[in-house]
Amino acid sequence: MNASMLESALLQTHFDVIPFGIYVVDVATYELVFVNKHFRDALGAGLGRKCHEVLYESDAPCLNCRIPELLTPAGMPNGVTVVYDHYNERDERWAQMQEKTMGWPDGRVVKYSIAVDISELKETQNSLAEAHAELAIRNRELMAQNRILQENIELREHVERIARHDLKAPLSALIGLPQVLLDNYDLPDAAADAVRLIEQAGHSMLEMLNQSLVLFRLETGAYVLSPTAVDLADLARRTAARMATMPVARGRKIRVSLAGRPLAPGERLDYSGDVLLLGPMLQNLVVNGLEASPMGGEVTIDLVRDRDRVLVAVTNQGEVPEPIRCRMFAKYVTMGKRGGTGLGAYSAALAARAHGGQIELDAATPGWTTVAVILPSAPGVAP
Repeated sequence: MNASMLESALLQTHFDVIPFGIYVVDVATYELVFVNKHFRDALGAGLGRKCHEVLYESDAPCLNCRIPELLTPAGMPNGVTVVYDHYNERDERWAQMQEKTMGWPDGRVVKYSIAVDISELKETQNSLAEAHAELAIRNRELMAQNRILQENIELREHVERIARHDLKAPLSALIGLPQVLLDNYDLPDAAADAVRLIEQAGHSMLEMLNQSLVLFRLETGAYVLSPTAVDLADLARRTAARMATMPVARGRKIRVSLAGRPLAPGERLDYSGDVLLLGPMLQNLVVNGLEASPMGGEVTIDLVRDRDRVLVAVTNQGEVPEPIRCRMFAKYVTMGKRGGTGLGAYSAALAARAHGGQIELDAATPGWTTVAVILPSAPGVAP
């Protein structure tokens, strides 16, 4: 069973528990070949019917259908995942769509779609936009509007907590399933590798959920730094080793150095910092470097102790586009990467500043990019 077939098997057997819609469409006929329980409860039986008829009550395929983007010229899955927001006029709801093609057990090529209802989020965004407009023209109601804004912030944190709680249970089950498959089935090497990738992706998602509240507290200034003894050299080694197994590193190398020379086994660089911030900070910078590097490229993590400060520099081939260099560390700024959120460099900057340090972009060398984190030897609180 190849990775694509394994993915479809997981869809059929385990995605019924997911509390949002998942459906699978034959790319050649637009017929629905799988609908999870969430959609069945909402739309009724739809298997064998055209997806545009069942989902949107339309006689013709959707004008924004993404199937052509997900196939090779030969009509096979190309491995691309598209994520976009879509408004359904049929039920007047917004959904964030995640779509990808794969092989189905009967030999057909299909597209699966995961639709997460974000209507309430859209309504909240619209409400916030209206509140900000009114603040600009009604200064006399400033205090009242501030109270509303604070309530919205508290609501956001409350919603995030609920999301983490509701998502962790099915996610934990999915994380445990790959090991069950590896322990109980004699899988071919390619399938076993795919199962391990699924497990790694699950762990990454779980880590993202756990980090979401940390990011929110950093943004609001509510995060309390907890410095402990950290070996930055070991952290860099482990980050490089972990990232080297990820799909984003395929065809690329990660090298760790100390003041420009290869890091020797057992060498240390001790620092007093918050590992809950430093670990994700380094990972985000390495991921950005790998995504920007061409095939065959190399990402270097260079560590330097310089009197009263420590420098962590991540260098990669590839250039940051000129128009966004001045906004590199702003929220939601991305370099056009498919599926990019624009939060990696932003959260790394927050982590550096929480230690009383700073982060800088060096694009002076043509064809190369360096992001340097400068940390004080004794971390303080950012002003």
